[in-house]
Order: sequence, then structure tokens, then C-alpha cells
Amino acid sequence: MRKFLARVATLTRKVAEWLIPVLSAIKLLIEIVGKVANCHDRKLQIQVSVTR
Repeated sequence: MRKFLARVATLTRKVAEWLIPVLSAIKLLIEIVGKVANCHDRKLQIQVSVTR
């Protein structure tokens, strides 16, 4: 039973070591997309106000 728990703990640690950078990269990508969308939205608002 101890060997099984040790294997599970090791596997969990390896998955966490792999998952944390991946999740960080996804979070960074979402932030970049959000900023680009926000910038694009501002440009559209400026265009709408200029045409009026």
C-alpha cells in the first residue's frame, strides 16, 4: 500500500510540475487576448464617435 501511495504521490507531483507552466501560459494567453480585444473595442468606439 505504501508503494502504491508513493507512486501516486510521485505521479501527482510530476503532473503538477507539467501542469503549472501550461496553466500559466494559458493564463498569459487569455490576458493577451483580452487586452487585444479591449484595444480593438476602443478603436471601434473611436471610429463610431468620429463618424457621428
